[in-house]
Amino acid sequence: MRGVELRRCSFLRLACFLSLLVTIRSSDAGDLDLLMSFKTAVANPQLLPSWDALRGPCSFSGVTCGAGGRVVAVVLQSVPLGAEFRTVSSSVLALGGLVSLSLRAVNLTGDVSEVRCGGRLTELDLSGNSLQGSLTDVASLAAACSGLKSLNLSGNSVGVPPMAAGDGPAAVGFELETLDLSFNKISGEFDLRWLLSSLGSLRRLDLVGNSLSGGILAITNCSYLQHLDLSYSGLSGEIGDGVFGHCRSLAYLNLSSNHFTGTLPSDLSSCTSLRTLSLSNNNFSGEFPIETLTSLPYLAILEFAFNDVNGSLGDSITRMPMLEVLDLSSNRLSGSIASELCPNPGFALNTLDLQNNQLTGGIPESLSNCTKLVTLDLSLNYLTGAIPSGLGSLPSLRDLIMWQNLLEGEIPPELANLRSLENLILDNNGLNGSIPTGLVNCTSLNWLSLSSNHLSGTIPPWIGQLRNLAILKLGNNSFSGPIPPELGDCKSLVWLDLNNNQLSGSIPPTLAKQSGKIAVGLVTGEPYVYLKNDGTSGCRGTGNLLEFAGIRPEDLDRLPSRRFCNFTRVYKGLTQYTFNNNGSMLFLDLSFNQLTGQIPKELGNMYYLLILNLGHNFLSGLIPTDLGSLRYVAVLDLSHNSLEGPIPSSFSGLAMLAEIDLSNNELNGSIPELGQLATFPRYRYENNSGLCGFPLPSCEDNAGANSSTQHQKSNRRQASLAGSVAMGLLFSLFCIFGLIIIAVESKKRQKKKDCSNCSRDIYFDSRSHSGTANSNWKLTATKDALVINLATFEMPLRKLCFADLHSKLRISDVFDPELLKEDPSLELELLEHLKIACSCLDDRPLRRPTMLRVMTMFKEIQAGLSMNATSSAPAASMDGGFYEGDMSLKESKEEKD
Repeated sequence: MRGVELRRCSFLRLACFLSLLVTIRSSDAGDLDLLMSFKTAVANPQLLPSWDALRGPCSFSGVTCGAGGRVVAVVLQSVPLGAEFRTVSSSVLALGGLVSLSLRAVNLTGDVSEVRCGGRLTELDLSGNSLQGSLTDVASLAAACSGLKSLNLSGNSVGVPPMAAGDGPAAVGFELETLDLSFNKISGEFDLRWLLSSLGSLRRLDLVGNSLSGGILAITNCSYLQHLDLSYSGLSGEIGDGVFGHCRSLAYLNLSSNHFTGTLPSDLSSCTSLRTLSLSNNNFSGEFPIETLTSLPYLAILEFAFNDVNGSLGDSITRMPMLEVLDLSSNRLSGSIASELCPNPGFALNTLDLQNNQLTGGIPESLSNCTKLVTLDLSLNYLTGAIPSGLGSLPSLRDLIMWQNLLEGEIPPELANLRSLENLILDNNGLNGSIPTGLVNCTSLNWLSLSSNHLSGTIPPWIGQLRNLAILKLGNNSFSGPIPPELGDCKSLVWLDLNNNQLSGSIPPTLAKQSGKIAVGLVTGEPYVYLKNDGTSGCRGTGNLLEFAGIRPEDLDRLPSRRFCNFTRVYKGLTQYTFNNNGSMLFLDLSFNQLTGQIPKELGNMYYLLILNLGHNFLSGLIPTDLGSLRYVAVLDLSHNSLEGPIPSSFSGLAMLAEIDLSNNELNGSIPELGQLATFPRYRYENNSGLCGFPLPSCEDNAGANSSTQHQKSNRRQASLAGSVAMGLLFSLFCIFGLIIIAVESKKRQKKKDCSNCSRDIYFDSRSHSGTANSNWKLTATKDALVINLATFEMPLRKLCFADLHSKLRISDVFDPELLKEDPSLELELLEHLKIACSCLDDRPLRRPTMLRVMTMFKEIQAGLSMNATSSAPAASMDGGFYEGDMSLKESKEEKD
């Protein structure tokens, strides 16, 4: 009897096992069928080669299985599959055991509606696709997936058209915990009101980068909300009391980059859980809200930059002991910095940005108690006194930035203790003394900028030991002695500015030692502004590079040099390297010194050099032919030296030149006829007694008056030709100025607001326009205030019109494509101006228009008339016409003469 029972139990166990095995295989087969159904429905199934029906789904790329072999997660990101959302809904979303699905940036299309969901799905990421649908569809999706906790639809086209009042279900009450709808097409005041009234159990809501309008109404259903991001959403108006008063659990609030006005609502102090508060880039005004902010006991990050807040900081910082980041840059704060900034070494502060305000007084010694400080930026204020030596005791300090103040005294030798220091930027102060020797210990330095002070002594050779140094600016000081050859040991140096000192001796050939070796971009992503000097007297050097984080462009007028340097061209953006392990120096300015000897031929090895200025020295000898290898050089200034001999014929190959100045030397021979050297103004070559050829008098004229009559006729023909070309060049300059004005006026028409600074909001992009080079360095422009791309404007115009009159004009080579996108009809109008410029440079004299004809053509374009019958270019609003417009890019006196 006992044996029978044992056999019965064994049979039952076997039956249970077989039943379980059949169930597992059945589930596995169901998952396999659904996944293969998805693969066959996508536009490009070849991108899923491991999804093979003969293999189990657990072996598929991007698929994760759990206990029992069921598919629990599918992650396919940045694979351009191409599929309709209804395919996803009927296949992958129907997987019974699916917990997490990520189809980020896989080219999904269609509406987020009619959803089927497995009951276990908790996380769904469909970001970065082309999905559409209304907010009602989003609510339906969340309801259909009853267990869903996180839904990411960012970077799609959800929200078009906007809902009207009554369209959406009232107060849905999301069961989600996280909802990300950032960078979609959500617009209208009702959309925001509906979302904020439907928070339910939402803990995180992201609406960044939408097109909401109006203000924010009171949020009453936010007891669970911890994270709310409404930045870059087009919101405006004042924030009244009662908006956030019920959000006691809110820890993160981002309202930056909107159009809010007025003062900060006092009931924000009820959000006692707040750790991050970002209000930058708005129009908040009034006095700094000390009482409201100091009542937030856990506040760690406060970003209040680019507003119109005034008044004094008082002791506000000392009353926020948990504060780690304080950014109040570009406001109108005044008064002094609190003397007890960090009362004790336990203070949490690691970032203090107070640049571009109106602060006065000294830098408090108590900063030495801010032992966790990483970044200190006090630039563009009116701070006085000495730099506290106690700053040298901050073990984590990486950025010490104080340019444009009224600081005096010596650079503290204690800064040598800052082994983590990367950026030491103290330009435009009244500092004296020498460069502290101990800075050799700051081996992490990559931006050392001490220009426009009263520093003296020699440039220390130990700077060559700073292998990470990328930018070295010592111009406009009183340094003397030779240029240390050891500077060539700086393996990362791309920017060397030593202009306007008292340096003597020869130029070390070793400066070119790092050419072809630079690879690592140590200053990538740093905000910069480059103020190009226009050549006025008292304005030394080619231009001034400044660190530009947290500064308004219009506040550059506060610089003292603005009074005697006409900054007609201002370039701004972010530094970005594109070297491919073979970089070289980009900027070399040694002008206005007392340098002697010959120009080292090794400088020609700096293949990617953009600016070379050796002017106003005592250099002698021949110009090295090797400089013709500087294929990317845009500015070449060798003027006011004692150089002799001919202009190297290799200069004909400098196709990217925008400016050249060889004047005031002892050069002789003929200006090379090939290339674009003849396209520059006459004054760029003058005061060289032996130099001849266009644009200077012809070489035959210099031979004397004894030539034959035939020779005289030839001279007259050449003089006539030269005059015609010169007139053509003058006409082309008019055309160029006309294009610039049209760009500015077009921008005015598009934005319908004052653009008084557009003439200075110009950017510099050093990329090659041939499409063949990819290893240079870019100064990438910000997108909000950049109108004209000079590098793709001045040089390609010469190349297209002068070197090859039959080249096909590409308007995108001349103007920023973003500008053309804003006004597509502008392309035809610009093309007409280019035709005028090129016709002025025609090498067939009879084809060149007369000045009267050029003026007529300009007026026709301004009036909306076309040069050919097929064009339909609209009239350009010139506000007084081309000749009466106020241009900031003006001809110099020499050019007029």
